[in-house]
Amino acid sequence: MTWRRRSFLGAGITLASAGVIRRAAAGMPRMALTMATGEPGGGFALYGPAWGQSASATAPVTLSYRASGGSAANILLVEQGAAQLGLTTLAVADQAWLGNASWTGRVTLRGFRALFPIFPASWQVIALLEGPVKRLADLTGRPIGVGPAGGASAVLTPALLAAAHITPNLAITGLYTEQIELLLRRKLDACAFFGPTPLPALRDAAGKGGFILLGVTKAQQTAMARLPGMGRTIIPHASLPHQTAAVSTIGSDAIAIGRADLPDQLVAQLTEAALSDQGAMRATGLPPDAMTIKNGWIDASSPVLIHPGAAMALRRHGFAAPARLVRS
Repeated sequence: MTWRRRSFLGAGITLASAGVIRRAAAGMPRMALTMATGEPGGGFALYGPAWGQSASATAPVTLSYRASGGSAANILLVEQGAAQLGLTTLAVADQAWLGNASWTGRVTLRGFRALFPIFPASWQVIALLEGPVKRLADLTGRPIGVGPAGGASAVLTPALLAAAHITPNLAITGLYTEQIELLLRRKLDACAFFGPTPLPALRDAAGKGGFILLGVTKAQQTAMARLPGMGRTIIPHASLPHQTAAVSTIGSDAIAIGRADLPDQLVAQLTEAALSDQGAMRATGLPPDAMTIKNGWIDASSPVLIHPGAAMALRRHGFAAPARLVRS
């Protein structure tokens, strides 16, 4: 099997604490920050600017945005100092901290910290209704698309399929809309994307009909869930147009990240902006159900550390921030 790649760099707190955070940040000089987001058709391209708008209204920051392939590319941009904020998935962040993936160069990447959960992300695999692929096992020996280079699916799909003993003939990267077009032209036999449920690009394409969602069997889920940061999940009934039943799959929470050396009080206010202004977050156009975030978003066994500034706001809003994981 060939994986064709392109370059992807193109403790509780009282209610008064929110006021303390705001007053402390008010005395800070304004900082120019860059946020690494994602490609059109994915969730990060919508969520990033919405978070940035809320943050700019309350924190002493001026934000610019850098589109990238997604999760892995954003971690690399933050590590290299080309961005100070970014969006990723917990499973990809785990790979960075463990240094066990080819995209990390097999070295640990630990210059970033988790800030807060964004939305549950799921692995969404589609094929043509009238095509040769009817189940996940049918991907063996076939060409598939895995979304943008540097995105979550591009770096997670190899391990997910390997866990299920499935080996495609070729996996190629590309923009969401480009890959869906290749599927329609039968140049690809399936597309595997990772993002909010449903991914905006899939939702738009599925409205025209002709696609099926491939489910993950219980045995396949069990094998895939052993990978760090991954867990069982469901794509609910009618998430996509013409979808007639719920579909089992695998998933990992999307999270915001920031450089470890960002000031605590600034990070507290950036996190507070996202957690307090859920109305603005839901106005992104992402499906309402996709924006439901869990209080237990990160487990104490995770290798990924949380920024101390983020922990202040997380705990105030009832989100987990295990003391073992909080470190600048």
